[in-house]
Amino acid sequence: MIRNRFTVAACGCMLVFFTGCQSYRRKPLDTADIFRQVELERRKNHSNSVDEFRPAVPAEPLGFGQAANCLSRNGPSLREARAEYETALAAAKLKTPLPNPGLEVGPNFGFGPDIGDVNRVQPFGSLGFSIPLGKRLRRQDELNRALAERARVEWILRHREAFLELRALYANWALSLSRLKEMQLVAKSAERSVQVGRSGVAAGFATALDVGMLEIEAARARLSTLEAEDRRAEVEAALAELLGIHTERLAVAPNDALPELPAQIPSEAELKVWMLAHHPELARLRADYEASERGLRLEIARQYPDFHFGPSYDGETGEKKMVLGLTLGLELPLFDRNQQGIATATLKREELRIKYTAAAHRALARLDRARRGCQWAAERHRLLASTLRPHAKAQLDLAARSLEAGASDALHFLDAERSYRSVVAESLEAEVSVYQTWIALEQAVGFPILSFESGVESELPETPPAAETAPEESIENALEQSRSQEKGED
Repeated sequence: MIRNRFTVAACGCMLVFFTGCQSYRRKPLDTADIFRQVELERRKNHSNSVDEFRPAVPAEPLGFGQAANCLSRNGPSLREARAEYETALAAAKLKTPLPNPGLEVGPNFGFGPDIGDVNRVQPFGSLGFSIPLGKRLRRQDELNRALAERARVEWILRHREAFLELRALYANWALSLSRLKEMQLVAKSAERSVQVGRSGVAAGFATALDVGMLEIEAARARLSTLEAEDRRAEVEAALAELLGIHTERLAVAPNDALPELPAQIPSEAELKVWMLAHHPELARLRADYEASERGLRLEIARQYPDFHFGPSYDGETGEKKMVLGLTLGLELPLFDRNQQGIATATLKREELRIKYTAAAHRALARLDRARRGCQWAAERHRLLASTLRPHAKAQLDLAARSLEAGASDALHFLDAERSYRSVVAESLEAEVSVYQTWIALEQAVGFPILSFESGVESELPETPPAAETAPEESIENALEQSRSQEKGED
């Protein structure tokens, strides 16, 4: 009777074991279908609603608010970060289980002259359990939550970095369109000069050599236009890659695409406050340091052994009696007290502290360099826009009137035109430099400063859309509660 019950119990344990295991399901990677879906998404325009799509209209200007919404919903880099966060969150949602019990069964065979014909074969079995004496399981849960929080921070930071990159690319896109228009105007002016030169040949105050030189300058102006076209195409490709859309969606920019430049540079103290709160590298290292704290507490908890116990069932061969036993066991931590793991985790925490200090040094140096760059670029642009460019334009107009009246030759006009084209190019480069230095200042701080559209530029993405948390509470609250418990335990 007892033997039958033992057999039934063993079979029941094996049944529970096998039915509780998960099975593998193959999920092939359909690359052709993925490419079709990606191409479909790139050629559709995300509206302000979450799931609504409408066909892209190339002639419709793409505002910065629309671009920011498209980035949040369709940015490829943000999708990657969300997938990484959900992977880390999967472990944080589940509590660390207790060690599995051990089951041992088998027969005892009796032989020899003292063994009779009764019960030559007797069954035996034992069931063992392990209970951690330390707080290893709790520390593992805390580490899993800290790693999930690290992944969530990475998701938010990638969103913020992509948002700042969007601001830089959007400004460069608007500047490239403005540069292209300026170069097209210069090319048209050069074409008109060629027509004036040809009219001068008919009137007798210009020669074929003068017309040839004017045509060369007109060709150079067209070449500058092609270079501006190439720069615009390069910026559009980078912007389309960031947003996950097709470049045809970037055919037209709004009239007020360029952000407004602040009247003055924020103070160094104000920039440092923003940088401490929003700098991506510093935020990553803070999250890494928090995870290293959890990792160290886990390694300390692992130095305590597990308590083992379990009942056993046995029978003596050749006799009609059964023996029930209870085994108690404990591993004595005389030699291995997880010294290596604790030492590694301790030094890892110190390594992250040093890395944070080094990152602070780099961040402050880049902030100082970016702030000085804003001052220098603004002064250079002011000089070119307010002094050199108007003067060069006046000289070109005067040379053109003199050429039409026959009071000057084509060489003087060519000199004036070359000078004006050079000043225009320098002025455009100076304008680009001004915006680039302000964008560099934003990236050095990790916080938006320039104003694109009202209500869009003033807010950094705090939490990604549709963010998931642990079932009981958010990860931050879980970590805060855990810290309060630790203070009470210590």
